[in-house]
Amino acid sequence: MIVSAVKSSTAKPIASAASGCQKSPMSGAIWPFCWSSPVALRFRRAVPDDAPMIADLHTRSWRAAYRGQLPDAYLDGPLDLEKQAQWAEKLARARPADLILLAEQGDSLAGFISVWGDDASKAVDPYGDYLGAYVDNLHVDPTGRGRGLGRELLRRTADHTLGTPGLAPHVWLWVLATNAPALKFYMSLGGQVTDEITEPLGGITVRTQRILWSDAAALSAACRPSRD
Repeated sequence: MIVSAVKSSTAKPIASAASGCQKSPMSGAIWPFCWSSPVALRFRRAVPDDAPMIADLHTRSWRAAYRGQLPDAYLDGPLDLEKQAQWAEKLARARPADLILLAEQGDSLAGFISVWGDDASKAVDPYGDYLGAYVDNLHVDPTGRGRGLGRELLRRTADHTLGTPGLAPHVWLWVLATNAPALKFYMSLGGQVTDEITEPLGGITVRTQRILWSDAAALSAACRPSRD
């Protein structure tokens, strides 16, 4: 269930996406961004007051995606409070080169993506060899997956990267090596696994892989609807 949240009146929408699915005239395949709902999506930047609803979706997304990969005691225990604290801090320190983009459906949060610019990505990167847009989080409400929203959020991230002066035209992220659906999704858009590390998470040691798009323009193109 999507949990409603009160939005700050100071937040301004970036753009809306019309509802409904389009089909390729030749193949009949559903084009990548298909939001089959009578309520259109609205995209806007997050503000500090959005921290609770972002944390709520982040928690529910992890519980749905990582069940069996991370301990139940962690997913059902301290995860919620951990995400609440993290998002209050993240939104407080966001800078102009960063992007925390929300996709809202009515009064509910359908998905979000958070992206940090060069300095922030270098700080969290143990190798320090890739500069560009670091996708810290990409989450879609578990009840709304498979409609192309994750792809649309990545496209807007790539365009943000290309349009931000001084930001290298690369996009990258870390993903659990056991998260096969996410790996398949990223690689279908041209992402390349460049390296793997181990790190503590939820009381266990996990393997995470870095996915890199060396060309943000190519990522943007891959995320756009195909009309072949």
